[in-house]
Amino acid sequence: MMMNKVASDVALTIQEHLKQIQTTADRIPLGNAIGSQLLAQYGPKIKLVVTPLGMVDVNFGTEFEQSGINQTRHRIFLIVNTKVRVIIPFSSNTIEVTTYMPVAETIIVGRVPMNYINVPKDQFLNITPLYGE
Repeated sequence: MMMNKVASDVALTIQEHLKQIQTTADRIPLGNAIGSQLLAQYGPKIKLVVTPLGMVDVNFGTEFEQSGINQTRHRIFLIVNTKVRVIIPFSSNTIEVTTYMPVAETIIVGRVPMNYINVPKDQFLNITPLYGE
């Protein structure tokens, strides 16, 4: 219940900030606008307009990650998706922007074993012969 309130409060705060942001404009070379790596800095400068759309989607994410011998890192984070509209002459595109905001992180500590061998999968040497060779 408390997590839903946090997500709701974050979404409302972001929407309020998006309302305060004005449409921004800048001039970029035509090569950048058409996505050419070869001509990225060349061509006449054209007007680029970025407008926040005010749509915010907030979800929770969680992940577990090995953090040592019998230790696990648990992370809880917010996944914030918002959309902006990018407008250039004769074209416009809506782009989704995703941001991850940490909420909590903890290390879960287990018992340390008497013996331990850690062989990463990419360094594992398979010395058993293949059947039929």
